[in-house]
This record gives sequence, structure tokens and C-alpha cells, in this order.
Amino acid sequence: MSNTRTPVAPALVLRRTYAAPRQRVFDAWTKPELAMKFLGTGNVTVPEARMDVRTGGSYNIVMLMADGERWNVGGTYREVSPPERLVMTWRWEEDKPEDEHDTLLTLEFNEHDGGTELILTHEQFASAESRDSHQEGWTQIMEQLGATL
Repeated sequence: MSNTRTPVAPALVLRRTYAAPRQRVFDAWTKPELAMKFLGTGNVTVPEARMDVRTGGSYNIVMLMADGERWNVGGTYREVSPPERLVMTWRWEEDKPEDEHDTLLTLEFNEHDGGTELILTHEQFASAESRDSHQEGWTQIMEQLGATL
């Protein structure tokens, strides 16, 4: 018997153009001190981020909720092509390990009119509800990234 889940929700794709060089936008996603500035949303902060940015390397990000609850997300880098593309698994730590599910996050950094177009594709969600909550979070994160850059 297999414990593999079949994704049921379509991929989430968001695009945003930033008035910043491609390398700078790429660095924001690969340098912990920069990522910690924009990965939290609303009252959420990111007190810890660890990134071993290389194919096969791993990352872990701790998000601190306003009520003190800590959410951990991590994964493995599947592709690292500076400053063009990052592909990584994305897995939220759950109370029950059997509830954890890998999704796939792809970030593409394209030169565009003197700035950078970021295309964020998040896929392999276990449910439409999960996809929709990630869409809300990623939309806020991409706005905060613009303010950080």
C-alpha cells in the first residue's frame, strides 16, 4: 500500500515585476537575512531562516505568529540556477508526520524592461483549500518583497 497523495488542485501561478536587477531579486530568495524581511505576512515574523542553496541542499524557515505559535516550513532545492531559477520542495511541519505533504515551488527570474519579472509557480497541492490559502500568503509575500527591494 502506498502513502502517496495525488494532487487535486491546479497549480498556483503568480507574476510580479520589480524595479530591481534580477540578481538582487534572486538574492532575496537565497540569502536568509534578506528572506527574513519579506517572508512573513501581516503580523507574522520570520525569526529564523536557514538556507543551503545548492541542488540537493535544504532550507528551513520559522514563521512566528502573532499569538506566539511557530510554523516551520522546509524542503530540498531541486534546481539552483542563479540568477534565473529556483525549484524546491515545500513542506509544512505538521503535528502528525503523516499529514505532511511535499508541494513543489518554482521561482523564475526574468529580465523585463530594466527590472525583473518573478514568476512563482506552486503546485502539487493536496487540496483546493491548501492552494487557496497559499495563494493569499504568496500574494502578500510578493507585495512585501517589492517593499523590501
